[in-house]
Amino acid sequence: MTTVAMRAWRDARRGLITLLILLAGLVFAVLGGVASAYPTVEARTEIARLATTLGPAATGMTGPAVGVETMGGYVQWKYGTVLVVIAAVWAIIALTGTIAGKALELLAAVPLSRRRIALATTGGLAGVLTVVCAAASAGAWLGGQVFARLPGDGISVGMAAGLGAWLWVMALAFGGLASALAPWFGRAVSAWIAGVVLVGGLVAVGYRTLSPALDAIAPLTPWAWTHDHLPLAGRLDWASLLWPLLAGVVLLGVGVESFARRDLGARVGLPRVRMPAFGLGGVAGRTFAERFPTAVAWGSGLGVLGFVLAATSESMARQFAGSPALADTFERIFPDFDVSTAGGFLQLLVQLLFVLAGFAAVGLVTGWGADEETGRLEMLLATPVSRAGLVLRGGIGLLGAVTVMTALAAAGVGLGAVAAGSTDVFQPVAGTAVLGLFTAACAGVGVAVGGITRMSTAGTVAGAVVVLTYLIDLVAPALRLPDWVHGLALTAHLGKPMVGDWDPVGVTVCVVLAVGGVLAGAAGLSRRDLSH
Repeated sequence: MTTVAMRAWRDARRGLITLLILLAGLVFAVLGGVASAYPTVEARTEIARLATTLGPAATGMTGPAVGVETMGGYVQWKYGTVLVVIAAVWAIIALTGTIAGKALELLAAVPLSRRRIALATTGGLAGVLTVVCAAASAGAWLGGQVFARLPGDGISVGMAAGLGAWLWVMALAFGGLASALAPWFGRAVSAWIAGVVLVGGLVAVGYRTLSPALDAIAPLTPWAWTHDHLPLAGRLDWASLLWPLLAGVVLLGVGVESFARRDLGARVGLPRVRMPAFGLGGVAGRTFAERFPTAVAWGSGLGVLGFVLAATSESMARQFAGSPALADTFERIFPDFDVSTAGGFLQLLVQLLFVLAGFAAVGLVTGWGADEETGRLEMLLATPVSRAGLVLRGGIGLLGAVTVMTALAAAGVGLGAVAAGSTDVFQPVAGTAVLGLFTAACAGVGVAVGGITRMSTAGTVAGAVVVLTYLIDLVAPALRLPDWVHGLALTAHLGKPMVGDWDPVGVTVCVVLAVGGVLAGAAGLSRRDLSH
């Protein structure tokens, strides 16, 4: 059993290193960024006034604005939910990749009960998550010691521990949901359902005051259960953490028992849409049809989120109309954004949309890259198609799926702009194309590395591009790093497309990465041996 747990640790080592950098490094870096960007009492007072008066229309995707005038309170308000999403996404991917993975099913052939195997594997991943969350706590405490400038900036051991515990139980709850579903529905479907619950719950809690329907859903999500636990702001509600902890333990137990009791390889079939060829035959048509459900899922999610954000621009405009002082404050802090329009409001929150679009690229390219790992690639190469042709046609299918995702996202944004009564619906709808360009660029990089090395690395590489882009774009301006550092982020070169301000350089780079990545992957696969 110990060996099984150690195997889980070994398999998760890359994720462990990545999470340590993401969570601990991000907490430490943004604390330093706040201290550098808002070094005076006057600057903190102004940003706190903005945070507490904007209302849910503008701050629905952040936490409650408590203690924003302090360094920890600002980080909790603006980045707290981001930290939870990062930890929860890793837990979802890790648990679905083991409970529903082929490797765990092969272990069932050893002289250990399935229950013991699943318990050991789950326990090993929970240990990895514990180390990561402890590191995030250490990063928060150390950041408070190093960067504290004003009264209230210090972060106590209790506050730091509260952050780590919050991240741990939230990741456990959403990862547990994925674990409970994975034995029955498989890895991809379970991860998608858990991801929808993760992001949908955040949206429901953030915008519950704007919609009776969201208000009815919000109490069902862990986001609502821990709503008053704001550790870096000094508000600790330890009792609220018991509910997601209990939910996570129960759901993990369900996942373990499901793995122990079901027939290996059995899956619950979900309704699938039969795809016509759309003029694409062979490898391209197959790749497009197989990636189509993933594209529809991510496109629908982006569309719903875009609809909510665009539709709330009307509420935002009313707030500014009723408070000229608030409008003046916002204009000084964000001089380039007119949030009275759907496009301006979306541009303000476009980083979140880029992250989700990037994860869509990870999902799409991971499915493409599974062919070599499963041995399917060798069977495909037995047909009259060259290695280069296989990658090129598969790339066409991938880009077709990205197009479907982008169209669905644009439809949601357009409907939201219409609902908000926006005077310019075309600009935000056209601007949504930038999400497709970014997705295609990330997928292209994944295909290039997958073709040159091994296709199973494509998803990991695409994910690394997404995460590094987000971190650089987030941290570089806050820490006032040199312009060339910020320039390493692809999203820093895309302009403000939601309001019609396009950067041709960034668009060109995205196209080159997408098309050039497929060409490089084709050349790479034609020159190397297949992995076994």
